[in-house]
Amino acid sequence: MTFDLGAVRADTPAASSIRHFNNAGSSLPPTPVVAACIDYTRREAEIGGYETAAERVDDLDRVYVEGARLLNAQPSELAFCTSSAQAWWRSFEAVPLEAGDKVLTSTTEYQANAFGLIQAQQRGIDVEVIPATDSGEIDLDAFTDLLDDRVRAVAITWIGLSNGMVQPAAAIGELLAGHPATYVLDACQAVGQMPVDVNELQCDLLSFTGRKFMRGPRGTAMLWARRSLIDEFAAPSYIDGRSALWTGDRTYELAPDALRWELGEVNFAAKAGFGVALAYANEIGLDAIAQRNTILADDLRAKLELIGRVTVLDQGEHKCAIVTFNVDGLEAAAVTRQLREHDINTSALMAATGLFDMEPRGIASAVRASVHYFLEDGDIDALVDAVAQIANS
Repeated sequence: MTFDLGAVRADTPAASSIRHFNNAGSSLPPTPVVAACIDYTRREAEIGGYETAAERVDDLDRVYVEGARLLNAQPSELAFCTSSAQAWWRSFEAVPLEAGDKVLTSTTEYQANAFGLIQAQQRGIDVEVIPATDSGEIDLDAFTDLLDDRVRAVAITWIGLSNGMVQPAAAIGELLAGHPATYVLDACQAVGQMPVDVNELQCDLLSFTGRKFMRGPRGTAMLWARRSLIDEFAAPSYIDGRSALWTGDRTYELAPDALRWELGEVNFAAKAGFGVALAYANEIGLDAIAQRNTILADDLRAKLELIGRVTVLDQGEHKCAIVTFNVDGLEAAAVTRQLREHDINTSALMAATGLFDMEPRGIASAVRASVHYFLEDGDIDALVDAVAQIANS
């Protein structure tokens, strides 16, 4: 770990009063992010919204510069969105699909993505879930066998919300090299907790949110689209003056870059704050953040496994900052409520949020404790002690 944990915690005031293990839901924004949002809003009140946008162009454009730095991409490949669901839907609808085409997906899909896949199937598109290995990841041999000439898209969630597992996203990209299928990667739970390089991943479209491990404001997200392929993607289903130029009475031209997926009216203060959040993570370094997260998550799993009546539910050969578990005889929601009484934040997952994964494993609900680099070792022990108390009560 090469960053100053004390300085990071000083930038995270709530860390002194609560133990926040809900970073896969919505993390704690650092003080500079909060300050940027407040300052921008205050400036709007002083001189007006349009005028502030004109004055703070560099602050608003920071999301593209720092986002590109984070992903090893180009600023012109990024579009600002208002949620991870919107970013994913914009990316999925960019794939030109017709009845009879096939889409391959994984067992770790989130409900919003699943809805898009179900709607595609209702339009006559064949959606097939790639079989998983015994450890839960995509079976790459089975994936290769399914990769025929009907496959037009491979839509994968890199890290699922319910099992702490990291899918072999780069290996999938390698297998897709030279295949005409578009690779759509949901990196919502990955960006901010570990390094992400779109060129190593070899994906074509990638989406992520600001509120989770990026520690940005809610209502922020990004869509990345590979620049060399932009003109091959389907046009967005809804556009405005930010996305396109009205060129004639019945004609318009889409923006030549990823801005074609962006809308003009957004929360500008949140966008400015998101740029600061991206810069904050870049300055600390995603390698250092990932190293710290691995230490914290491994420690938490190992200690939870020692508690009677507690079952750790995580799968996969490669795990991440998301730790899922259950207490025998208790619903996950009841456990999270009791943990909250100890000033410990976690979240309760219901099977309906990830049916492809949870239902086959017979899991109706799960407690999710997602660590992040600003936590102390004592926070892990406090959570473990509280879970032990709940399990033995």
